[in-house]
Amino acid sequence: MRNYRAYSKVWKAPRRPFEKERLDREMKLCGQYGLRCKREIWRVNVVLSKMRRVARTLLTLNPNHQRRQIEGSALLRRCHDYGFLPEEKDKLDYVLSLTVPDILERRLQTVVFKIGMAKSVHHARTLILQRHIAVGKQIVTTPSFIVRNESEGHIAFAEQSPFGGGRVGRVKRVRANKAKAGDDDE
Repeated sequence: MRNYRAYSKVWKAPRRPFEKERLDREMKLCGQYGLRCKREIWRVNVVLSKMRRVARTLLTLNPNHQRRQIEGSALLRRCHDYGFLPEEKDKLDYVLSLTVPDILERRLQTVVFKIGMAKSVHHARTLILQRHIAVGKQIVTTPSFIVRNESEGHIAFAEQSPFGGGRVGRVKRVRANKAKAGDDDE
């Protein structure tokens, strides 16, 4: 039996399903960041709306209020750690100006493409899903994994992957065996 107390939706469909400008904007983002479907954009929208809601409620409080100082610094630290905001932008107002591309730029799929490990964002998605990419020593198979600033330098091919010096793939092994068998016949 499920525990519905801990349940919350992670995405929210738009209120107007056929708004042309939004559809075009979402389609452009899907192509630019190699997303599987628009639900991935809607999921980022929910994350952004929650962050903005917290920032708005904290901005209504007195600047010396204890809750604003503690929760505000925690929110800003999280934004800096994940790379959503640069270090010099350390005010809650900047959290309100975050956009969907700011979050999508920090996905593992986009970072793998940007650092040159993949030829395209679609190739990056395939490499991640086929277990070729590791962050540190941990293989990550989720393209939507949000990369922290400190772990960005630890993204590499997995040790078990043929790209990372592991065992060669099945097709290459079969061809090598055929070539070896052909040499034995001669």
